[in-house]
Amino acid sequence: MNPTLEASREHQTFVDLVDFKWLMAGVGWWVNLTRLQRDKSYADECLQRAMSSGSQLLRERAAWLLGFGTQGAGPEPHAFAAPAA
Repeated sequence: MNPTLEASREHQTFVDLVDFKWLMAGVGWWVNLTRLQRDKSYADECLQRAMSSGSQLLRERAAWLLGFGTQGAGPEPHAFAAPAA
């Protein structure tokens, strides 16, 4: 695998998570990015909240993060969250 390409993908995933965080903040839900990436239960809770929000953009971003997005292939479901310890 090309290290530059791999670093670019990791950077894009982080940018997508920051985007998700600020969309969530816009509807009043604060997201801890470190925990989102490490705790699958927390990630599930955040994504469920996003999917039930009144914001279409937030629901679309959550669907993309879940791998069901319509704007290109999203990451593998929960690729950003390791199982909770």
